[in-house]
Amino acid sequence: MAVAIFMDLAVADRLGSVMGAFAGLVGLTISVWALAGSGRRAVEADDGALASGGHVGRVIVGNHNEVTHQSASHPSPPAGGSVRASGGGSTAAAGNIGEVITGDGNRT
Repeated sequence: MAVAIFMDLAVADRLGSVMGAFAGLVGLTISVWALAGSGRRAVEADDGALASGGHVGRVIVGNHNEVTHQSASHPSPPAGGSVRASGGGSTAAAGNIGEVITGDGNRT
């Protein structure tokens, strides 16, 4: 608006066109970056299974299990791609899995 007031309308028109084109290019760049997704993954678990998009320290599945000590956890950065676990007691993770205990009556 200031350009149109202090200069002439033709200069304001050209400046507006250049700024509009630049804003459109920035918007297109951000859209492409968002659609590409950085590290996006699908996580899916079925029928009593466990799936995690990152690190899993300890999983205990079953009845009448006794836990007497804590295990050390060492997280890792998650990997890309999809993670899927299906079936009772199945475990899947995009990162490290520290410990998985399945079944009934376990003592750790």
